[in-house]
Amino acid sequence: MLPMSVTDNLVAACHDQISVGPFVDREGEQSVVQEAIRRLAIRLGTPAQPVSTLSGGNQQKVVIAKWLMTHPRIILLNDPTRGIDVGTKQEIYRLMRELADQGAAILFYSTDYDELIGCCDRVVVMYDGRIIRELAGEAITEQAIVASATCHRSVGHARRGDLR
Repeated sequence: MLPMSVTDNLVAACHDQISVGPFVDREGEQSVVQEAIRRLAIRLGTPAQPVSTLSGGNQQKVVIAKWLMTHPRIILLNDPTRGIDVGTKQEIYRLMRELADQGAAILFYSTDYDELIGCCDRVVVMYDGRIIRELAGEAITEQAIVASATCHRSVGHARRGDLR
């Protein structure tokens, strides 16, 4: 959807909010687009410009804004801040905390330990499709995450080796 406009991207998931039958309410469309741009502080020239012309961080904000327009109760994110600048990361972290405080459940996968430590109320370490450790609160440390992953990874390989 990168070649499409910011407006078209943002309303792709919420046509039911801005349409009556096959007709789009253009004022309603403009209103929801402007609100999404404001809420996520998307930096752009005009909503008509292609998403591909935005910075990586602003492209990510457009994707998040689009799905937030559906008012989800559960939000799934995969490395939501990978490859974006520090300022945009902080904005996304603030938004995630705001959404969680409003009652949304946020489940995200991240390869950034600092991100997990700074953002999560709980961290679940998984190996081979199974939960091997759950960390909460102050127990969420880089050392605990690495130790959990390393300990069970070596045990898992030893078990597989024994079966051969």
